[in-house]
Amino acid sequence: MYSLVRSSSVLILLAALCSGCASQFKPQNEPIKSYNRDHAYRFRTYQQDNDLGETLLILAFSGGGTRASALSYGVMEELKDTRIEIEGVKTRLLDEVDYISAVSGGSFTAAYYGLFGDKLFSDYEKVFLRQSVQGALLWQLLSPGYWWRSLFTRFDRTEMAVEYYDNYIFKGKTFGDIPLSRRPFININATDLSQGNRFSFDQDTFDLLCSDLDTFNVARAVTASSAVPVAFPSIVLKNHGGGCDLSESAMFRMLNESKPLDIRQRELVSGLLSYNDSKQHPYIHLVDGGISDNLGLRGVIDGLQLAELENVAQDQTKKVKRVAVILVNAEVRPKRGIDESPNKPSITDTIDAVTNAQIQRYNVESRAILQDQDDRIVRGFQRFGRIPYYFIEVNFQSFSSPSLKEFFNALPTSLELSNREIDTLIQAGRSLLRNSEEYSEFLENFTTEMPDGHIEIRIDDLTDEDE
Repeated sequence: MYSLVRSSSVLILLAALCSGCASQFKPQNEPIKSYNRDHAYRFRTYQQDNDLGETLLILAFSGGGTRASALSYGVMEELKDTRIEIEGVKTRLLDEVDYISAVSGGSFTAAYYGLFGDKLFSDYEKVFLRQSVQGALLWQLLSPGYWWRSLFTRFDRTEMAVEYYDNYIFKGKTFGDIPLSRRPFININATDLSQGNRFSFDQDTFDLLCSDLDTFNVARAVTASSAVPVAFPSIVLKNHGGGCDLSESAMFRMLNESKPLDIRQRELVSGLLSYNDSKQHPYIHLVDGGISDNLGLRGVIDGLQLAELENVAQDQTKKVKRVAVILVNAEVRPKRGIDESPNKPSITDTIDAVTNAQIQRYNVESRAILQDQDDRIVRGFQRFGRIPYYFIEVNFQSFSSPSLKEFFNALPTSLELSNREIDTLIQAGRSLLRNSEEYSEFLENFTTEMPDGHIEIRIDDLTDEDE
């Protein structure tokens, strides 16, 4: 995530030149007066319209700029082309996905699929993956029009990104435009800059702010999820918490009556409840979700912890006979060369190494929780019996070829990659999932038709220029 800062040095320089101008743009979240039980963007509402069936399939998309977007897109293509048989009926494995938790670069893919469904496979490459988004934003930043608007309206770099994403990618759509009548439920995550907590764009969280998510632009949420600090100022929400009637909210009641079992649950509950106090927290500042969870897994982990606290058995969940979590992890481990020289690293190299080390260690802990079938959190899946559980990870370190690892680990975290790099990342997503042992074990539960053909990933003819 943080190497995006390094690849945007011009943008950061211009940000520094304008650092004396405080960025203050009117928050765009509307208040509500009471809890809406039936028509709001929450997982409970989604469950009312969707039978989870016997398989609970969850995807987590990591951060990593366009690298993460393309890798997750490749996984989605593979799921689309994989057919399974359920009760004698053939269906795409993609249609069995119930939930996608996404952060930063991965949130572009998740949000686009949530809004437009299968148009992901016909339009997404054209409108986003193969666009020079970073170049377009930089060009706008250098234009006189931007500086004029910035001077007189407080229009900043983040609002510029929101406007671009809204116009060219998400077409003005709001969360109310995401159909809850079809799979999957999309959970976009950002980071609360003040508290350091993960912030989820769902109505349960917005209820605590007494705010309406249905009228909130998806582009604004994705911008918050990918707003790298320094390069982009925060997305600001007005906290209306305490100004609405939440007496019918099961979530609010559970948070107030719960008895957390450990420090993780205590921190989760106290962080959420703090949003209902607008006097202490009148504004919420949101930045890149990768700071609090660069894998997208914490949305899954926190959801399991809240389900444990609520201790309510949903009728639909009782049908579940197997659970699979597929993590699409675009994390890279670039060769830094710090340990190859007696020279002390520069300030930039030091900051980059430190921040990446912190994120990588936190990633390890998140993965360890969901990989351990005996962890209390994971046992939340076993509420109705000892059902099979599969943790499937797609990551570049799974390649056996040193040259492939070196190639992917050298890809930047930016919003601009060459067409050949995009092609290779899409192929990697498909190949890594198809060749995963855990994925093969999961598919043994079904009569399966796999996509035809062997995927050969060639990097020997890749150049800096597109063909």
